[in-house]
Amino acid sequence: MIKVRFKPLKSGMFSTYLDIYYKTSDNKSKRSYEFLGIHVHKDYSSPRVRIMEKDSENMKLVQAIRNTRETDLNFAKHGYEKPNKPVLDLLDYLEECITKKFNYKLECLIIHLHKYLGKKSLLISEVNEDFLGAFQSYLMIVVSQNTTHAYMSVFRQYYNKLVTRRLINESPFEFWTSVKEIVTERSRLTIEEVRKLAETKLDWGNDQIRLAYLFSCFTGLRISDVRVITFDNIINGHLVFRPKKTPQKLVSIPILDDVYKIIEQIPRHPISNKIFWGLPSTSHAINIHLKEWAKIANLNNHRGVTFHTSRHTFATIGLTYGIDLYTMKELLAHSKIEMTMVYSKIVSQKKEEELLKFPRL
Repeated sequence: MIKVRFKPLKSGMFSTYLDIYYKTSDNKSKRSYEFLGIHVHKDYSSPRVRIMEKDSENMKLVQAIRNTRETDLNFAKHGYEKPNKPVLDLLDYLEECITKKFNYKLECLIIHLHKYLGKKSLLISEVNEDFLGAFQSYLMIVVSQNTTHAYMSVFRQYYNKLVTRRLINESPFEFWTSVKEIVTERSRLTIEEVRKLAETKLDWGNDQIRLAYLFSCFTGLRISDVRVITFDNIINGHLVFRPKKTPQKLVSIPILDDVYKIIEQIPRHPISNKIFWGLPSTSHAINIHLKEWAKIANLNNHRGVTFHTSRHTFATIGLTYGIDLYTMKELLAHSKIEMTMVYSKIVSQKKEEELLKFPRL
């Protein structure tokens, strides 16, 4: 028995697939699914739903494929066998992967694929080296080279899983090379500069921005986590939470006395339990405020100050003053130690620069 099913997509369209139920040669019941890569505007599961004119041709094709599979199922001597190369829609497959296990980079990849493809669909079998090159060129225009490298790496990872599962025979990634990741010196502040900022109070603007930045310099939290952290996350002298970017990780950060002093300066909201409840809705507004604050504090690199520099500051100061690399990896909720090692290289380079200043005999 084969039924046509419809899966709702974020775009508002519906992806069609076949729900195939059959018996094997040893009389065991089996069930499989075949995504057709054909999108329609409505769920036509019920016969009472009238097929829209713009879906008419697509639905005829869906029914034709369904009838062909039904014929194979009824007359094959050894029961229905799934085709060696299933017709799978790329975005359907990736969205199915993210529903099983959330991956922040995969989510970003899906968003950019939607933007790049527009209303077009793309079958997995249509992904070739030419497509990979064109899509990578698009990414290089809209994001940085390192971000492009990250998105293409996760693209490779999930596409190659199809080969591992024997759903496809080969991957275009096998002979295709993505752009290289470049190691850049990340903007960060010294402990002296953090002290300067702490001593520079403003008579204007939103003071929660200043306090949130200092808070992050001592905890390493991203702005996305600072926005949602609550007093319930303070447990036995630790800040315990799941980062929005890596929700599978449970992070526990010891709360220093300076962090408590920062929190005490924020008036409690009468209703909300958030610690920082009054931050602007956009990072752009926050960063404009921070640059002006850094300028007033006479920081040499005030133009480069953004909220994310507080996270870099936490990492480099922590490693400089003796926190080991693996502990820092857990505090930053990094998935790979290589991500944390970038900060270690910065600290090592800084030590070498300082050593050159050592007086000669």
